[in-house]
Amino acid sequence: MDFLPLLHLILIITTCVASFGQPLCHNDDNVSLLEFKKSFNLEKFASINPFAYPKVSSWRLEENGDCCSWDGVGCDTDTGRVVALDLSSSFLHGSINSTSTLFNLSQLQRLNLADNDFNFSHIPSAMGHLSRLTYLNLSHSSFYGQVPFEISGLSNLSFLDLSYNDLELKSPNLSRLVRNLINLKQLHLTYVGVSSTVPSFLANFSSLTSLLLSDCGLQGEFPNGIFQLPNLQVLNLRNNPRLSGYLPEFHSNSSFEVLLLHNTSFSRKIPSSIENLHFLLQLDFGACRFSGLVPSSLRKLTRLTSLDLSGNNFEVNQFPSFLQNLTQLTKLRLKECQLTGEIPGWLGKLTRLTDLGLYSNNLHGHIPSSLGKLTRLTDLNLAANNFEGQIPSFLQNLTQLSVLWIGDNQFTGEIPSWLETFTLLTHLNLGMNKLHGLIPSSLGRLTSLTYLDFQMNNLTGQIPSFIQNLTNLTYLSLQDNELSGTLYFDVFLGLKNLESLLLGRNKLSILVQTSNMNATVPRFRSLDLASCNLTEFPYFLRYQDRLEWLVLHGNKIHGQIPKWIWNLSIQTMANVDVSDNYLTGFEQTPVFIAWVHLISLDLSFNKLKGQLPIPPPSTIEYHVSNNKLSGQISPFFCNLSSLLVLDLSNNQLTGKLPKCLENFRNTLLVLNMSNNHFRGSIPQMCANGSNVRMIDLSHNQFQGSLPQMLANCMKLEVLNLGNNRFNDVFPSWLGTLPNLRLLILRSNNLHGVIRELSYPGFFSLHVFDLSNNSFAGKLSSEFLKNLEAMRFKDPANSSYLVANFSFDVKAVTWSNEFAYSITITNKGMVMLYEKVQEVFAVIDLSSNRFEGSIPESLGILQGLHVLNLSNNILTGKIPSTLGNITELESLDLSNNKLSGQIPQQLAQLTFLSVFKVAHNHLTGPIPQLNQLSTFDVSSYEGNNGLCGNPLPKKCESSVPPSGFEDEQDAESALEFYWITIVPAYVSGLVIGVVIGQIYATKKHDWFVKTFGQWKQKRRRRKMQRFEGSIPESLGILQGLHVLNLSNNIRTGKIPSTLGNITELESLDLSNNKLSGQIPQQLAQLTFLSVFKVAHNNLTGPIPQLNQLSTFDVSSYEGNIGLCGNPLPKKCESSVPPSGFEDEQDAESALKFYWITIVPAYVSGLVIGVVIGQIYATKKHDWFVKTLGQWKQKRRRRKMQRFPWRY
Repeated sequence: MDFLPLLHLILIITTCVASFGQPLCHNDDNVSLLEFKKSFNLEKFASINPFAYPKVSSWRLEENGDCCSWDGVGCDTDTGRVVALDLSSSFLHGSINSTSTLFNLSQLQRLNLADNDFNFSHIPSAMGHLSRLTYLNLSHSSFYGQVPFEISGLSNLSFLDLSYNDLELKSPNLSRLVRNLINLKQLHLTYVGVSSTVPSFLANFSSLTSLLLSDCGLQGEFPNGIFQLPNLQVLNLRNNPRLSGYLPEFHSNSSFEVLLLHNTSFSRKIPSSIENLHFLLQLDFGACRFSGLVPSSLRKLTRLTSLDLSGNNFEVNQFPSFLQNLTQLTKLRLKECQLTGEIPGWLGKLTRLTDLGLYSNNLHGHIPSSLGKLTRLTDLNLAANNFEGQIPSFLQNLTQLSVLWIGDNQFTGEIPSWLETFTLLTHLNLGMNKLHGLIPSSLGRLTSLTYLDFQMNNLTGQIPSFIQNLTNLTYLSLQDNELSGTLYFDVFLGLKNLESLLLGRNKLSILVQTSNMNATVPRFRSLDLASCNLTEFPYFLRYQDRLEWLVLHGNKIHGQIPKWIWNLSIQTMANVDVSDNYLTGFEQTPVFIAWVHLISLDLSFNKLKGQLPIPPPSTIEYHVSNNKLSGQISPFFCNLSSLLVLDLSNNQLTGKLPKCLENFRNTLLVLNMSNNHFRGSIPQMCANGSNVRMIDLSHNQFQGSLPQMLANCMKLEVLNLGNNRFNDVFPSWLGTLPNLRLLILRSNNLHGVIRELSYPGFFSLHVFDLSNNSFAGKLSSEFLKNLEAMRFKDPANSSYLVANFSFDVKAVTWSNEFAYSITITNKGMVMLYEKVQEVFAVIDLSSNRFEGSIPESLGILQGLHVLNLSNNILTGKIPSTLGNITELESLDLSNNKLSGQIPQQLAQLTFLSVFKVAHNHLTGPIPQLNQLSTFDVSSYEGNNGLCGNPLPKKCESSVPPSGFEDEQDAESALEFYWITIVPAYVSGLVIGVVIGQIYATKKHDWFVKTFGQWKQKRRRRKMQRFEGSIPESLGILQGLHVLNLSNNIRTGKIPSTLGNITELESLDLSNNKLSGQIPQQLAQLTFLSVFKVAHNNLTGPIPQLNQLSTFDVSSYEGNIGLCGNPLPKKCESSVPPSGFEDEQDAESALKFYWITIVPAYVSGLVIGVVIGQIYATKKHDWFVKTLGQWKQKRRRRKMQRFPWRY
């Protein structure tokens, strides 16, 4: 027991000796630290680390004067000088410069100021005074500007981290900064603007273990030697798209644990020696340019926990089977890998997966049930594939999900209510599927949701009220559904975090209060209220200061644009679309748009008057078409140095085009100035080359020669100079443009002969329109042979000609497209094609002075849809080779001097809806085959030698039939007559006898009653259903949007005049008895979203033009005679055999049947009634006697004429 007090005394003495042995903090360092502390405020927002705390709060002289014991301070045990200072995540806020007392700590070896806020100070050059530093961490600290050269003198550094600041390395550059830092083990420069190549001497830094250079703007080729550094464990080069390179052969002594090359331009093949990276845990090759096969040797990297091979050019179609060996994987991403087929069931064996991304492949079928075993999944992304069926119920096993993206597939059915069990869900994307029904109210329990996307489905009903309970929402997209009802905007007022609200293109009527909303409305970044029945600009907009995306198109907003619109969100606004409203002008003019970062402005399809609003220089798209704007183009437009699309079409603008358009040659893609009053000449836009793809200057007053500088527009796809006053010869020099697809020069003063080209040209041309000019001479056969694109038909291709473009703004890629539109003469009418299918092919040379014969070579252009050679001086015969152009829908050869007969081969043109050969010198019979028998007199008139239907002049038979043929035909006809007449006569006779009996035996009361009731019922049914033909006069109702005549007894043909109702969006003629073909004129209905002609008696090919080619089988089914896409029945181009010698069509045959059957039936019925009456009234004896005498007389006469038969 006496030993314990002694031991206690020894411990006290030892402690005292130790304390006296460690010197106190040096006084100079003490003072310097306290002064440094005073230069900053402590603000919680200055640090983002959730474990941050103010370390300098413990620095007080009065409580503890020894700085070596202060939080974050480390001292040398011998000298007491401060050698380490760790103030990371300490809430420091304020500026720092070279006069700071921090730089008096001359013995400092380790300095960590990460995760503070130095208020965008420059890194002080005095940092170079701390020459003993081996560790320097300034990351996440709001430093700004050039990294000082003085840091390159810190040759003892083994750790340098300047990441996540707004810094740049220009002078010095990266090479000069690190050349002397040969002891570096860890170099972290993430988000530093390096913007240069990676110095090759880094391959000599043998001590490097970690090199982080992501998001640095690196360029050039990455030095291969760096991959061979013996101690390198972590290499991160992510998000340097201009950095190229390739992978070397890897050695077995490699130390790599993390290799991240995402979004770089590394290419070539992945070497199979990658299997030597035995210690590899993370491999990210996503969004690179690797090609070849994915090496199966990856199966040996069994330590891998994260693998991303997304977005490369691998030769892979199926799921790589080696993946099932990588059982340690927690993250697997194979996005945009062109994978096809179904998801393999073995994927469910990778039970450690927490992140599975298969976005944007060609996977299809059903999701395998084995995925229900991946119960650790927190992120599942299967979007942008072709999965079908209902959303599988086994997904409800994945209760740990926080992200579920299955949008942009083919899922059907309703939104499952079991989604409510995903209580951890923050992101839910079911958009762009085929889901229908109501939005389940049970989803209101997902209160953690920040992202909810149901866009582009078929959801109905009202927007549920539970939306206001999802208070964490930042993104809500319900656009492009069938949601309806009145929605009060104040339902969103409680969603303080909501940044994106997309409700456009439903059937909603949104009501916005006009007062007391400024303080309560969320501060939006994106707002889409398109087609929401708004009548004015929402009042709350004037208080929005962070808007980037505003879409209000398709509403009923009227009056002038208020001046406050141009002042909202001046610093952030990027996209504004208020097109398709009833706006009439501007409250304040001229309009100088103040949005400094504006990218796209769309004011088209209004009624705006006044001068053009002047956009800021940042503008990339500018659309003001279809208004009443006037005046000249302001010189301020010359400042639009980033412009890609300029559309001023369909206004009342005047003057000359500004010469500064020549400055846009490297940026401008689309120039549309059509339908204005511009005059003068065209600026030299392509003098030194250009990126422009579309130029439309039609319907103006330009004059002079065609500008030959257009031959330098090597990317030009559409050139429309029609309806101007150009005076020139044919511009054969345009043939050198390799991508020119649409060339329209109609209605100018062009003249001369189109000669053969001395080189191949115009081989991409699809639309060639020279109509209404003064061209002369013969049609060049060799020239027509050059039109290679028109030789081929591709009915499966229903895509449209568009200019696709994308651009990067603030590290975000914007993508858009501009649809080409043209106005041409088709089917006898001037038609506007707001979209042009890629396969649509047209030649219009009408109203010129071409002479000579029609070249036989036209027959090789088998993809041609419209051929118009009318109003010329063409002679000779119609080439039979035109019958080879089986896609032809309109053929106009009228008003020429053609002679000879109409070739029978033209009957192969089964898609023809317009055929005109009027006013020529044609002779002979009009072929009564297929389409040729369906056209009226106007197609053939003015040819004195033509005969046959539909002309009144009948053809005289020049070859008398032989006796044998005549007798055979007569016998066949007699047999046919008896086959049709006898059954009709007998049935009429039987029914007549019954009726006669009933009437004569006093039962006619019952008969009349019964028959009368049946007739009344039938009449009532008929009264409820309209019959007869559809009136032609419907075509004058040009403001009609919806026309529904379904489920009636309408007969006859569909009137072609319906094509005049160009505003029509829904046309339903289904379940009638309509016959004939679908008129080609309906292709003018370019707004059609619903078209139904199912269950009629329609025949012929389905027109493959504009909207008519976009509808599915349900629109056309139940018409046995219809053929062509989308029906499985294909159209036959051959002439079908007829049942009659004169090859009449089915309609003539039907008419013949009725002509023979009805009289037989009626006569049988009458005679039957008489017989019934006679028998029933006891007069049948007289009847038998009389009939017997008549039969005996008839028999005697026949015996006298044909005695050998008896």
